[in-house]
Amino acid sequence: MDEIKIYKNPGAKVVIKVINDKCVSAATCIIHAPETFDLDSEGIVYAKQGTWDEAEEIIKAAASCPTTAIIVEDLEGNILYPKQ
Repeated sequence: MDEIKIYKNPGAKVVIKVINDKCVSAATCIIHAPETFDLDSEGIVYAKQGTWDEAEEIIKAAASCPTTAIIVEDLEGNILYPKQ
C-alpha cells in the first residue's frame, strides 16, 4: 500500500496529500507553487511550513505532476485534484 503524507496549513484553504511511492522527483510542482512545495533529501515532494501559494497555484502544481503523486482537497475533504 502506498504511503500517503497529509499536509495542513492553518492559513491555507486546501489540504495536500502526497503519495510518496508515486513521486519521481520531476519537481514541476516546485515551478508552479514554490512557496508550497520542495523536495526532501531523497527527492520526494513535501509541503513546506509557512505561507503556501494560493489554492489555484497548488492545484496547477498538482496537475503538472507526471505521476499524479499530489492530491489536493478542500477543507471539507472534497477532492479538488485529480478530478474524480
